[in-house]
Amino acid sequence: MTTERRLVNDLPNILGELAVGPYPEYIDDVLATTADVRQRPAWTFPERWLPMVDTMRQPVLVPRMPWRAISMAMLLLALLLAAAAIYIGNQKRVPAPFGLARNGLIAYSDGGDIFTADPVTGTATVIVTGPEKDVGPRYSLDGTLVAFERKLDGKVESQIYVSRSDGSELRPVTQQPVVLASGGVGRAWEKYEFSPDGKSLLIATNSTATGRYGHPTLTLAQTDGSGARELDFGMAATEPSFRPPYGTEILFIGRIDGYRRGLFAVDASNEKNVRQILMVDAGFDLAGASWSPDGSQVAYWSWAGRGAGLDAKTRVVAADGTGDRELPSPPGAIWNAHATWSNDGTKLFIARAYSDQFEDVRGVVIPADGTDFGIEVAQAVETQCCAAWMWSPDDSKILGRSTPAGSLGHTIVIDVARRQTTLSPWAAYDPTWQRLAR
Repeated sequence: MTTERRLVNDLPNILGELAVGPYPEYIDDVLATTADVRQRPAWTFPERWLPMVDTMRQPVLVPRMPWRAISMAMLLLALLLAAAAIYIGNQKRVPAPFGLARNGLIAYSDGGDIFTADPVTGTATVIVTGPEKDVGPRYSLDGTLVAFERKLDGKVESQIYVSRSDGSELRPVTQQPVVLASGGVGRAWEKYEFSPDGKSLLIATNSTATGRYGHPTLTLAQTDGSGARELDFGMAATEPSFRPPYGTEILFIGRIDGYRRGLFAVDASNEKNVRQILMVDAGFDLAGASWSPDGSQVAYWSWAGRGAGLDAKTRVVAADGTGDRELPSPPGAIWNAHATWSNDGTKLFIARAYSDQFEDVRGVVIPADGTDFGIEVAQAVETQCCAAWMWSPDDSKILGRSTPAGSLGHTIVIDVARRQTTLSPWAAYDPTWQRLAR
């Protein structure tokens, strides 16, 4: 065997011996010292707190969050929310057109000017003044507008104006003068009323058309002053009112053949679409027709008109003409009239008399369903023909004028719960109570 071949065979052993190296002389001392020392716990090694799988997992690149853009978006959103809150806070809340509401101011006319008064303190404020003679204010159902009549000097014609509730933004809604119908029967003292949305005004007028002059009819005017038109139903029409809750129909008392009267309703958008609700018997008359707050019923009073005594009776009929019925009267009662719906629609205020004239007239709140005789809330109401009554928006009080239409007198306020009657501190023509959001 050659020397080269022996070297190849012995080389692994030689390299192994070199790797092991010599055994240190102090190794026995090290082992003797560490034999009595306890091994260090594993938890003291931070690198062992994470599982090996986590330390071996490959890192994943995550996109950077666009914090600047997110911050700007959040800031913009906060500004928008703040602006919306300020806008909503500055918007005046208004009540629904029908149902209970909060009591606001009372508007009335005095000395040819329009006033408002606080019903609690009695403090009055003039809102429309000047040399003109302004009378008969009526609030819109949301309490934001007031309509009133401006009389023209020396003429039977008038113009109807509308303003904001504080008297601002005054504008005429009848560009041409109109002749208002007489306010001496039933609820005809309400010569004009707002539509539920406040955009229209329904006015009881006498026709000025050639050949029909003096014929009672209705005029529909836009409250922005953009126009007014006279409606023609082919019959005399009085005491109009919009049907709740949307004003899609107009109720009126119609006179056919010059003498027969009945209740009719017409489509507010098509005056040719007239339907009959009921007709009273020949020889009878009716007045004071008014919708219930939900538009499902109509209250009115009817009388025979025979003899010298009064014999009117309040009746309620469904909107389709069915279920016509008379409200019950206790023994000794002779007549009742002036029916006025409460805002919640469950009650009616009526003037009930125990004589055939006006000697003994009492204010009564009676259930609209006629289940009992009702409760006398005013022991004596010095009412006369064509008085005017209305409930306060919260149904706690009844506001009234007992004198005939056109007569200036003190307004009566009846506290329903206490059954107390007081005189208001102001003299007023046909007052109206403002509705406010609850």
